[in-house]
Amino acid sequence: MKNIVALVAVAGLTVAANAAGNVVLSMIPQSASIGAGGSVVIDVYADWSGVTGGLSLSGWKFDVIGNVNGSLAGDVNDANFANGVNNGIAAAGNLLDFAGGQLPPGLGGTYSTNPSFLGTITYTDSGTALGNYSVTLSVIDYVAPAGALGVYIGSTGSQSRSSLTSSTGTSHTVTFDTRAFDVIIPSPASMAILGLGGLVAGRRRR
Repeated sequence: MKNIVALVAVAGLTVAANAAGNVVLSMIPQSASIGAGGSVVIDVYADWSGVTGGLSLSGWKFDVIGNVNGSLAGDVNDANFANGVNNGIAAAGNLLDFAGGQLPPGLGGTYSTNPSFLGTITYTDSGTALGNYSVTLSVIDYVAPAGALGVYIGSTGSQSRSSLTSSTGTSHTVTFDTRAFDVIIPSPASMAILGLGGLVAGRRRR
């Protein structure tokens, strides 16, 4: 029995040593809160340092899920990811097919900064919410065949590809650091007080 346990432990170490690892996708708002009808820009980064043998981010394609009380617009960092650029398609508060890519390092791809800056996503409140709410964006369809989040592990194009479950061989998992922001909607009473304040101020000027 002890020998079996020892063999399992060794097998586990072997898998860990061969593991392609993990990519961390971060979505960081430039502001912690906005007002009614306001907008906030969210910076999008991918940290691929956890991928064994990683040379650079190859590219990505995924859907961003937003909030029904607002809309999303994308702006890809096409200065560094000029292949397959798609700033995304706005659909029911979401952003579909946000995408970009670059050539392998040996074929002209030069952007190896880590974390890699993918671009920005702008959230704009629609003005329809009745009260304050919080927004945390999420990402889906980031693995093939619908999507991608790849890392070059060979100078001429071999990649580690994103997987929902596997972090071995030429596959890596993805974790998310998606930070929330708040939308502050003044209550009707607050709006009435602000209106009265403006009226009083107007009378004083006269």
